[in-house]
Amino acid sequence: MIRIACLHVPDADATVQSALLDIALRHSPSVEDVAPGIVFLDLRGLGKLWGGEEELARRLLQAVAERGWTARVGIAGSRAGARFAARAGEGVTIVPPGRDAGRLGVAPLALLDLGPEMAARLARWGIRTLGELADLPARGLAQRLGDEGPRLQRLAGGEDPTPLRLWTPPPVFEESAECAWGIEALEPLGDLMAGLAEALCARLRRDELTADAFAWTCRLADRTVHEGFCAPAASLADPAAAAAMLRASLAARPPRAAVEGITLRAHPLRAPKTQPRFDEPPGPSPRLLTAALARLSGLVGTSGIGAPELLDSHRPDAMQMTPFVLFSSRNPAGVAVRAEGRSPEARTELISGEARAEINQGKILAVRRMRPPRPARVTLAAGAPAHLHAGGLAGRIVAGAGPWRVSGEWWTEEAFVQDEWDVELGDGTLCRLARDGRGWRLEAIYD
Repeated sequence: MIRIACLHVPDADATVQSALLDIALRHSPSVEDVAPGIVFLDLRGLGKLWGGEEELARRLLQAVAERGWTARVGIAGSRAGARFAARAGEGVTIVPPGRDAGRLGVAPLALLDLGPEMAARLARWGIRTLGELADLPARGLAQRLGDEGPRLQRLAGGEDPTPLRLWTPPPVFEESAECAWGIEALEPLGDLMAGLAEALCARLRRDELTADAFAWTCRLADRTVHEGFCAPAASLADPAAAAAMLRASLAARPPRAAVEGITLRAHPLRAPKTQPRFDEPPGPSPRLLTAALARLSGLVGTSGIGAPELLDSHRPDAMQMTPFVLFSSRNPAGVAVRAEGRSPEARTELISGEARAEINQGKILAVRRMRPPRPARVTLAAGAPAHLHAGGLAGRIVAGAGPWRVSGEWWTEEAFVQDEWDVELGDGTLCRLARDGRGWRLEAIYD
């Protein structure tokens, strides 16, 4: 005999739904994730385990109440009947076997979640309850409403032969290890982390998955924890690459005390299967690139590794470092498309013939910015720069243009204002100077 329970929390969000699924799985091995705030449980064979349907419903309400929410439970012989019972009643509503149509007949028609047009049509017919819809002639309802009419009529009578679409919790890719004694040196700690990474990667490959991030928690001897996170340039399931990346991350930020236990977690990802393109050079090996980036991050830090990205600002040095990404979800085939949305060929077509000729003849200068700008000493003559000394660059200024005032973001605490000059030194070097309240700086060199 089919018996379905509906656990319902009105106005629930994704966080509440996750908790409801956890509660449902602790009371039934077969549950369905219906919608935020609605979970179905298959009660077949569970009567003796929980002491009857009323006791099971009471336990469900108590478990939800312990989380701080108010729930309703409906139990009937079908999915539709259980859902209607939970939404129409308060607390626990149990429909006896075979009595779905009779007990739900007085429930309002709004429980069917009809569209505006269908609800208005049934309202014009004077249909207000589920029982009134279930009592209509089936043939006439089909002639007026099509296939939707008989379907709604069956639902109104509590008939819903649709089986539960079983929900299973996502797998947790996590490995832990306890240490017989505290580990203080990085080398044995890296070996332990490599063993955990090998076990995780084996599980990932078995499920045809990769990982795009790793996180770990070390339990230290001083009763504190040391947490870390690293993300490869491309999702991977290679234990050697993962181990190299984790070793470098540990070396860059080692624990401050002996490690007594460690937990390593991987974020699984089903990587898109893409075919190499004949019109593009082969990309770098994800394993080798990940290992190289891991070693570099150990030398310069994670903030110094990435691709420069210009920010939407008029500030001359407005940029940030973004992590390397080999394959984008928006562009899985790896097609080379610029940020403006045009391919290099399409952008070249927009350049005039005269400008294209200058580019081909090498007459276009490239600006090589100093990051950070170099402090400079500038001697003025008649209010204009006459001599420059900035690090290894020094000389008399033979020509110049400026100043140009650059300012912006005056409405924020990071407001900026500076004057800029383009100057030429006696040896032919072209550079850009800037001056603000802090003094002179060498901003860029023209190559």
